[in-house]
Amino acid sequence: MTIPRWVTRSNKRLLNPVVLRVATGLGPMAVVRHTGRRSGREYRTPVFAFAYRDGAQVRTVLALTYGPDVDWVRNVEAAGTFELERRGTTYVVDDVRRLTGEAGLRLLPGWTQTILRAVGVDEFRTGRLARRPVG
Repeated sequence: MTIPRWVTRSNKRLLNPVVLRVATGLGPMAVVRHTGRRSGREYRTPVFAFAYRDGAQVRTVLALTYGPDVDWVRNVEAAGTFELERRGTTYVVDDVRRLTGEAGLRLLPGWTQTILRAVGVDEFRTGRLARRPVG
C-alpha cells in the first residue's frame, strides 16, 4: 500500500515547496535533482535518503512512499542518473536499481523499517553515490 494519489498531488503543490527549504539539512532528508523526461526541465523533490556500504561502494536507498508511479521516479529511471543534495554536498547517483520488499527494507535503519512495514511501503530505489566535482 502506498500513500493515496490525492495526498501525492496535494503534497507536490503545497508541502514540497516548504520542505525543500529545509530538506538538505535535516536528518535523513535530502533533495533529488532530476530532469523531466519530456520537458527537459530541472526539478527538485524532497526525499528520505539513507546511505549504506555495498563492498567498496557507498550507495543510497530511497523508499518510494508514494509508489513507483510518480514523476521523479519515472524521470530518474528514464535518465539512469540523478543528483542528490544532502547537508551541503551534492552527489551524482548512478547505477539506479529497483528493490522490493525485504531486499529494500533491510538496507534501512530499524526504526524506518518498522514504520515502512506498518504503512505497507515495499518499493525502493538504490544507487551508487559519488561526490559531484566542484566547478
